[in-house]
Amino acid sequence: MASSNGKSGLTIAQVLSWLNYGGVESYAIRLARGLQARGHRVIVVSSGGQLVPELEAAGIEHFQVDFTGLRMPRGAWTLRRLLERERVDLVNAHNWRAGMVSCLACRAAGVPYVLTVHGTRSPLHRHEVFYWSKRVVVVSEASRRNLVEGFGLPEERVVRSMIPVDSERFRPKAADIRLEEELSLSRGAPRIVHVSRFSHSKAPVALKLIDAMEVLTKEAEDVELILVGQGPQESAVAAEAEKMNRRLSRRAVLAAGGRGDIAEILLLGDVVVATATVALEGMACGKPVVAAGKAGYLGVVRPDNLARVEESCFGDHGELAPVTAERLAADVGRLLRDREEAARLGRFGREKTESRYALSRLAQEVEDIYRGALCERERVKRIVVFHLNQIGDLVFTLPALNALRQTFPEAHITSVLRPHLAGLVEKSGLVDEIVHRPRGGPWRAAALGLRLRRIRPDLAVVFSQSATMALCAWLSGARRRVGYVDSDLCRLLDHRVQVRGIPCPEKVLRLVRGLGLGPEKADYVGLIRVSEADEEEAERRLSQCDMSGDGPLVALAPGEAGDRPYKSWSVDGFRELARSLAADEHARLLVVGAERDRMLGGEVLADLEPAPRERCNLAGRTTPGQLAALLGRCDMLIGIDSGPMHVAAAMGTPVVALFGPTDPHRTGPQGQGHEVIFHRQECWRPCVHPVTPNCTERVCMSAITPQEVLAAARRILARRETKQASTR
Repeated sequence: MASSNGKSGLTIAQVLSWLNYGGVESYAIRLARGLQARGHRVIVVSSGGQLVPELEAAGIEHFQVDFTGLRMPRGAWTLRRLLERERVDLVNAHNWRAGMVSCLACRAAGVPYVLTVHGTRSPLHRHEVFYWSKRVVVVSEASRRNLVEGFGLPEERVVRSMIPVDSERFRPKAADIRLEEELSLSRGAPRIVHVSRFSHSKAPVALKLIDAMEVLTKEAEDVELILVGQGPQESAVAAEAEKMNRRLSRRAVLAAGGRGDIAEILLLGDVVVATATVALEGMACGKPVVAAGKAGYLGVVRPDNLARVEESCFGDHGELAPVTAERLAADVGRLLRDREEAARLGRFGREKTESRYALSRLAQEVEDIYRGALCERERVKRIVVFHLNQIGDLVFTLPALNALRQTFPEAHITSVLRPHLAGLVEKSGLVDEIVHRPRGGPWRAAALGLRLRRIRPDLAVVFSQSATMALCAWLSGARRRVGYVDSDLCRLLDHRVQVRGIPCPEKVLRLVRGLGLGPEKADYVGLIRVSEADEEEAERRLSQCDMSGDGPLVALAPGEAGDRPYKSWSVDGFRELARSLAADEHARLLVVGAERDRMLGGEVLADLEPAPRERCNLAGRTTPGQLAALLGRCDMLIGIDSGPMHVAAAMGTPVVALFGPTDPHRTGPQGQGHEVIFHRQECWRPCVHPVTPNCTERVCMSAITPQEVLAAARRILARRETKQASTR
């Protein structure tokens, strides 16, 4: 999958309160890395913390936004502006505070939002319902039951994922002797490691472990306990550790505080007592694990109880038997005595983490959840699509229609477009119904919207940036309305893709990716299907023009959209080109375009030698469907940045495209075999309508000479002859 700045990736924001040491933070960072490896652009938003350097070392951008305490409203406003500036497609918030802020920011920005819950919460908080997302991700079965039974969320809305382990960083290997020396540990002594956040709910496990040391030292006098963590109870844990050391008259318990070298710390131990992320990290390091957390005690992790242990996230979620010093001493002591059993459980743990908790698996699981949340695929049965008015802009949307059809093969798709454009999509197989877009003001738009309401669409896709189409989408009653943030009346869209600018293929694909579709086919080549009637009419027009010669059939498209005259090339240039093609290449010439281009076509074909045979001015005499049929028969089209250029390219006809004020990288012909002529000028921006003030010379277009256009045309004709020769 390409990056999000390329063809199919998303821009995803992971939002969490802090980036301090902890399971939630580790989960978010690993998820960000996994999504980045799958080709998405991931940014992380938090109030900062010790893990920011680790995040940045992985090449992931971090944005610091403070939304703690009374700063929450301001933080939500700052996050909203960040989402718009960074063109974020989806936000994944982690836990409650980040969920509140993200929900507010996403509603204001029109960005889809997913909440991940990393624990359980009292049903007393069910009044805080505003920040629930359409998909709520949980990391344990106990957490899922908590939300379904305690908060009343529908079962299909709560999706269970997994906790990932970095199996490269956490893996079995020899303990670091230098770390032993740094911590002043006894060489060869049996050790217990406990890593946790020392909050009010989690610190009791550490305190019970300290109490258990009194029993454990009776079996192994030199046993050591390493406690790693920080939090509001850190000083209380350290104080109890010192009390036990004085009671045992030696340094048996080490309170090491918060550390970032967790993998190395775990490798120092013979037994790991932990919950959630740290329990899995201990298993990945090949250590036997005793599961004990804020929810209670589960004991030694074994093959026969793994399912139950996973269900409660290794003792972190749900309601379990209480953690006691006696239980800890019994299970830890047994593992310290039976080294063979401890080694067997260590191998079992390593095998399970490699097969079930891989980072790549998590990234794929969560990506699927994101794509489901972006458009709720299982609920989409009826789709209405609002198109732009120009031929080229409609052709740009064909890959999007193709993606919708592939993703929702059973859905009924309705296209709303101008009547004269219907021929480009009615036989494509991409839509089931065409509704003509009326001309006129908001009253006509309102009538159209109410008419569409009878269809009861589940999804409205608004490629048009006009206020009337946004109003129509809203009046249609579509459950999900997606369009662009720079659309007029964009507040009527509940999902606003954060991209601005003129219509172009890249912008269209951003909207499709914003729906989580990721089209396999990103170009429009081959997506126009011409009706039999249009094919017959095209053949009749050619026969009327007496185009029966043997020379190449070349179409000329000298006209431009009525409001974009700054894109045109000189009439003299086209006339000289036409003379050279007729005289030197014996070309049969067609002029194509709109009715307003008919006089221009006459000027281009005037005074050609020999006599006016095998040339025809069809400007204004074809519908878009007939135009596609004609261009499909041509050997080449030569024209400026315009609708006929894109229709020809979509039909597989090579194009010589003349560009000046517009960007060929954004709106150039798609497919193979084209020739693009473009002379970038110092003043080039690119220009938009209205054209750059005081630009009367249009040097970008006048720099194009008939000789270089003719040379480009000859290269295409030479390739044609080579291809024909190879097939004989």
